[in-house]
Amino acid sequence: MFEYIKQFLKMNDVEYRENEKLSCFSVIRIGGNARIIAYPNSATKYVSVLRFLRNLEIDYRVLGRMSNILPNDDGYDGVIIKTDKLRKLFITDNTAYISAGITNAVLATELSRKGLSGFEELSGIPGSFGGAVFGNAGAFGREISDVISEVTFYSLNDDSIYIASAGELDFAYRTSAFKHGLGYIISAKIILSHADVDSVYKRMNEVRLLRLKTQPVGELSLGSTFKRPSADSSAAKMIDECGLKGYIIGGAQISQKHAGFIVNKGYATSSDYISLAEHVEKCVYQKTGVRLEREIEIL
Repeated sequence: MFEYIKQFLKMNDVEYRENEKLSCFSVIRIGGNARIIAYPNSATKYVSVLRFLRNLEIDYRVLGRMSNILPNDDGYDGVIIKTDKLRKLFITDNTAYISAGITNAVLATELSRKGLSGFEELSGIPGSFGGAVFGNAGAFGREISDVISEVTFYSLNDDSIYIASAGELDFAYRTSAFKHGLGYIISAKIILSHADVDSVYKRMNEVRLLRLKTQPVGELSLGSTFKRPSADSSAAKMIDECGLKGYIIGGAQISQKHAGFIVNKGYATSSDYISLAEHVEKCVYQKTGVRLEREIEIL
């Protein structure tokens, strides 16, 4: 089966790698080998690979920069389609058309150069734009859905490409219709407002400094491990009140700087991370009666 897949990828000029360690790609540096990782460099190739794999009885996943994905220590015995090379970006007036593989950092920089405001608070979100749309990522009171106008995606259900408005995509706190199987994001259109370039840079710098002050920037993490339990409560505060800051299992630790983050001290396994997350969930539930929901996903 995998030889057949490799032949298809070669014939369609899709770059791929075999038996690569996911720990080399994961921002938290955890994970075993993936059987095949494919890197389509155009929307046409991306959809072709999806169309091909949908007819095979094989596991596959579409991933961006894996900034909130925890790979398993045992690896992934299937095909991973990485969107890293889908990097088209077109900006006109107050509108931007963005491919799924563009990183949020690159997007924020290009928007600021054009004097476009609305993405400043989101500028420090790690990972790819497609991943941010998928999970409706947010920071400092803003969410990706606040600027989304429409999304172009491929639907496995009927093998078609659609364009849907933001209102059709069930955006809510850290979720969207894509998380429930609507399809695979190809690109999106966002609408912003014109502003003074200096004011945009200033706000982005404020956000950057606030992240540096409050979050374990520079350490190996997947961002916030848990979602906010409610609009007026914080998972990090609950974890801190349980006395868990700095708590360690194996090589995984509750960040000393922000209790909502689990960091890899350099030798953590996925089992360490999951065991620590489960311990946190148990302690918080025993103390508060609240069941924390994870923001990260396990591959």
